[in-house]
Amino acid sequence: MERSKLFLRESSGLVKDVSMVDAVMLNVGNMSAGLALFTSISPYIQQGSVLWLASLIGFLLALPQAFIYTVLSRRMPRTGGDYVWVSRTLGGGIGSVMALAVMIESLAYFAITAYFASSALNTVFWTIGTLDKSTSLLYLANNVVVNPFAMTPTLQQSLIIYGISAAIFGIIIGLNIVRARWGYSIVTALGAFSLASTIAAIVIIAASAGNFHTSITPLINAIKSTGATVQPYSGPSFSLVATLLMLPFFALFTYPWMQAGPAVASEFKGRKVLKYNVIVSLVLTALIVTGSFLLMDVVAGYGFNASLYPTGIYNFWTVAMTLAGNPVLQWFLGLGLFAWEVYILAYGVIVFSRYVFAMSFDRVLPEKFSTVNSKGSPVYAHLLDLIITLLFLAIPVLSTQGAVALYGATILGSLYFLVVSIASVVYGRRNGHSGLKIAGVLSSIYFLFLTIEAGVNPAFGFFDGTGVNPVTALFVGITLVGSLLVYLYARFANQKKGIDLSLVYKEIPPE
Repeated sequence: MERSKLFLRESSGLVKDVSMVDAVMLNVGNMSAGLALFTSISPYIQQGSVLWLASLIGFLLALPQAFIYTVLSRRMPRTGGDYVWVSRTLGGGIGSVMALAVMIESLAYFAITAYFASSALNTVFWTIGTLDKSTSLLYLANNVVVNPFAMTPTLQQSLIIYGISAAIFGIIIGLNIVRARWGYSIVTALGAFSLASTIAAIVIIAASAGNFHTSITPLINAIKSTGATVQPYSGPSFSLVATLLMLPFFALFTYPWMQAGPAVASEFKGRKVLKYNVIVSLVLTALIVTGSFLLMDVVAGYGFNASLYPTGIYNFWTVAMTLAGNPVLQWFLGLGLFAWEVYILAYGVIVFSRYVFAMSFDRVLPEKFSTVNSKGSPVYAHLLDLIITLLFLAIPVLSTQGAVALYGATILGSLYFLVVSIASVVYGRRNGHSGLKIAGVLSSIYFLFLTIEAGVNPAFGFFDGTGVNPVTALFVGITLVGSLLVYLYARFANQKKGIDLSLVYKEIPPE
């Protein structure tokens, strides 16, 4: 079969309009440094766990993966990124099934992130309301935009959270549809604001080193008033084992998520973007996360932090808002925290649409999903994203615990990166690239460990301490089986048209 007939058309129709800043901001949003400093990691601290050291180790262990993504992006700079590499190396079946599975998992994650973003907004209202004695803000925090992690919302409260989340997501989708460039502009603007607020928080905490324990007293008193137990820390200040046990939190929620930039590689404006976007964003994320946790220990003291992190209220952001000292800075930091949540949704809209576009271009998904409008936007892929995400977003309204259980589907992410790592080894052997072989082996070992950890550690939701969480297991099982059925149907449907999908995967798709 002629190459021109394998794919839907000879050109993707996407526009090369993504700068280095855009690509880095996509990846930084993917790694979500600001949320790592919120409640993703510190509440789970164990006695002797040194968070900044665990972060540094996580960064170092992510370097082989960064090498893989950089090298393969430069060799195959196509929309869909790692989906294209895996499907052309390990076969269309494996590539399609795993890409579909991780995209469904990602949609669930984005929907739940959108819903539980209310916890960030609730934290802002509660912290500033408490510090400034604002009854209106405290009313909002206690009765309107509540924290779903701390209490079960009423139906009315859940619908309010759903409405806010759906509106934000719908606006992001709408802007992406109108003009593809606007999608990247949103990501870059949100990234710049989020990073600026994080840097401001770092400066505020550092500047308070001399009087930290006096200045932080209002927050500590407020935490105690909630009934949270705060006991003086009496454990060790360092334990290597405990520190290493924190590694999966950094690995599963922060550092490995570097596929956003490579997923839009065909839209990069220059070769330098291909070469540097992954490593720049990885180093930037490591500096922010590692440096912030280190700063907290230097300024507050390890034992002080270790006694308060488990409350879930005391964290980098609430500390910075308390130390800010005036409402303007407090709101700047609070809006920055919430911006990190929206930032994740904004990058996710772009990346999901490009994976769907790539699989449509390969004839696995309906060809409508690779249709682009005059402004370079894959309209139908975005609409698919909107519909599925709004459906997933309804899950927390029906059951908060059911929604939390979906976090356990993170195991699909670690499994996907394991497959990408194996593809690197195979590609390296076929093409005589020893660097890819070595990096692939190291990365495979690491992600095998993380996949097992995601499956047995109760903190990640797949295993609840007594057995496999049935909701999570059902979701993961349906996702994998459903993805396989989609691929098999695509093979059958294309075969009837005289198109052999196995031949599609022997070629690199056109730009």
